[in-house]
Amino acid sequence: MRIKSKLLVIYIPILLLGMALTGYWAYLTAYESVKEREYKLLTQTLTLSVLKMIEERRELLIDTGLENEPVFTNAYQNEVFEELKLLNQTTGRHFSVSNQGTGDIVFSTLSESAVPDTDDAQKSTIAGLLVAFGESYSNNQRVLFACAKFEPWQWKVTVIQPANALQSSLSKIAWMTALVILFAVATVSLIMGRVTQVLVLSPIEKIKSAASRIAKEHKAVDIALEQDDELGELARDVELMSGKIEQYVAQAQQANKAKTDFLAVMSHEIRTPLNGIQGLATLLLDTPLSDKQHRYATDLRASATILANVINDVLDLSKIESGMSEVDVTEFDLDSMLSDLITLLGTNASANNTSLSYKSKQLSSVLVTSDITKLRQIVINLVSNAIKFSHKGSVTVTAKLKKPSTAATAENNLVISVKDTGIGIEPERLNHIFDKFTQSDSSITRKYGGTGLGLSIAKQLAQLLGGDIKVVSTVGEGSCFTVTAVVQTRTVPEALPSGSENNVSGLKHIPDGLRVLLAEDNAINAVVAQALLEQLNCEVEHVDNGLKAATRVEEGGIDVVFMDVHMLSHGWY
Repeated sequence: MRIKSKLLVIYIPILLLGMALTGYWAYLTAYESVKEREYKLLTQTLTLSVLKMIEERRELLIDTGLENEPVFTNAYQNEVFEELKLLNQTTGRHFSVSNQGTGDIVFSTLSESAVPDTDDAQKSTIAGLLVAFGESYSNNQRVLFACAKFEPWQWKVTVIQPANALQSSLSKIAWMTALVILFAVATVSLIMGRVTQVLVLSPIEKIKSAASRIAKEHKAVDIALEQDDELGELARDVELMSGKIEQYVAQAQQANKAKTDFLAVMSHEIRTPLNGIQGLATLLLDTPLSDKQHRYATDLRASATILANVINDVLDLSKIESGMSEVDVTEFDLDSMLSDLITLLGTNASANNTSLSYKSKQLSSVLVTSDITKLRQIVINLVSNAIKFSHKGSVTVTAKLKKPSTAATAENNLVISVKDTGIGIEPERLNHIFDKFTQSDSSITRKYGGTGLGLSIAKQLAQLLGGDIKVVSTVGEGSCFTVTAVVQTRTVPEALPSGSENNVSGLKHIPDGLRVLLAEDNAINAVVAQALLEQLNCEVEHVDNGLKAATRVEEGGIDVVFMDVHMLSHGWY
């Protein structure tokens, strides 16, 4: 729900409640005002009209000297009653006359004669007369009344006003009040909505839009919000923050470029001497050695290999995180690639007393388009881990496509599973198994070795290929890692072209006496490379920079040139 809608949902009930309470108060005030007016009219009618008329009739009777004659007294009283009937017809008010002593009704314009209960009535002196007035019930009907005594004739005269007319007037007031309330609520809601839009929502939208631009572009923004309030201060803080972010992003990009350059240099500078150590250890093992010397040389080569794996993991992870790792798409036979990997890794499995097997589904005569190097690295990392943690157990690699391939190239989903019968992973550690420098238990690093980077690298490589890696595991029973990747596939005829096997085998043959120019600026690596090439019956000539290599090639007599890409900086263009 938008902020404006939320505010209206809050504002409108509050306004309705406030207006309703105000309207109810106004209604009660109007009701009391109308009652006071009616009381005033009733008392004035009683004192100035009715009692005055009765007093005039009595004085007329006295003036004629007939006040002691009951016949004439009754006649004058009947004249009063006739006047009261006329007043009833002209004013709509009712009149009642009762005997003070007995309470009997002497006269009444009501169809059912009854005198209102005056016990709780208010009393006031008007024109020298004590008058009682108030609200009561007469014949089950709510009425307003005013009454006074006429002592000469022992009368109690009461003027009665039915409350229906009063209620009708108040109903009109109530309806008018309700209409005014609704109109006021609608008007105030529109005004508050507009004010909220101008003073709150529009500035928030500007700040939100600026924040979105900052998140996408990482550049300074100008919100242009001229308000001297909290939102104006927030806008200026966001502008200041965006400038800092732009500055920090520029610094981060420079630092990332420096890191990238550093990685490129370190990748070469670290691997170069390490390759020399491995090469010299290999050459040393090919010379006559005593058993003790052979063991030392073997351990030296094994240590160098372990160190190379650690360095490769760190450099590969840094390359991925710096964005230098790109997807190099090629078409290849995935089934053959996996079979070769299983054969290659079978030696490690045998050394660990672990059986390694491979099964495939829907991969026969299928060519896959993806990054073969990254897929190979993922499988090697997972299978190597499985072998390491499955001593005297088994590791099974399976591969399949989600849907059958056709002759036309189409997108498909590749699924590779690596299942082992090893030590398994604790449930609480499964969520962190792909974190960098993390293994399921610190004791595993001491017992099995490793950097804890293999799974992290494999997962990030799988994500680069449009997939992911999931794992299920049971402690003591083993684990199953499932790799997914988005690939392109197509089918090809099963039969290989005629002569293809001969061509492949021909590529593996190196003719004797091949003249090789070795361009290598590292003396140790030059010794190793020259010795390995000479073992292949090559005639090797060594130069130590690219310029010399270019000159020597121009002189002729060279069949193959082996050189490092970094030799470009030494004159090879």
